Amino acid sequence: MSAPQPIIQNIKGKDYEVVASRVARFRHDHPERAILTECIHNGEDRVVYKATICNDSHLPIAVGHAEEYRNAGMINKTSATENCETSAIGRALGILGYDVCNSIASADEVERAISQQGSLPTSTPAPTPRSPTPAPPPTGVGGGAAGPAPDGTSVVDLRKLYENETPKGTKWVKVLGAVDGQDIEIECWDDAAMQTIRSNCPGQIAAIGEHREFRGKPRFKVTRAYLMQAAPVEKKETFDDSDIPF
Repeated sequence: MSAPQPIIQNIKGKDYEVVASRVARFRHDHPERAILTECIHNGEDRVVYKATICNDSHLPIAVGHAEEYRNAGMINKTSATENCETSAIGRALGILGYDVCNSIASADEVERAISQQGSLPTSTPAPTPRSPTPAPPPTGVGGGAAGPAPDGTSVVDLRKLYENETPKGTKWVKVLGAVDGQDIEIECWDDAAMQTIRSNCPGQIAAIGEHREFRGKPRFKVTRAYLMQAAPVEKKETFDDSDIPF
């Protein structure tokens, strides 16, 4: 059986490969490998999906995420979940190298991004970080946001908070969110930093921490947290591929 040829669409003067084409080429090259999808969030307003590409030993070798808003366009009113899953698969395959146009985003994703611009009435523009303002730690508790935020601070988006406690009674929190624009699970064990996270979730903070892996999943461990000062990004009326949210 001959190898399937890439299917390319031109959008706003740039070529993009559709997701179905990427999947077909991947299946032809690696019929024994798996594409796994996981719904990270399925709410009234938005859907978040994760796609994982596995090797012959069923170990992950590429991961992609996607987010869709239910009120963004006619298609998403009935098929936001399907669109989101497809976009995550397209990104994962793009990361793996199935992107003949050298673009992780596919034509399917770009078309949706264009149609969704300016049509998210319940969402707000992503803020542009300014100089972080430190949040003072609670009295008698160290390790929080004491002093000005140093260089290397990451911008952390907080979406949903989970309170946790170890069998020995140690409290910690897990947050679904993003670090510097990358979706990732966030954890914190420091009392002062946890207070800042609780007070600003959902929202955005600046933080210092470390990337680690827990049970095969990447996490960001916050060790210090700072309040953010931010201003809305000016809305653009014309399409620019730098606005594509993936």
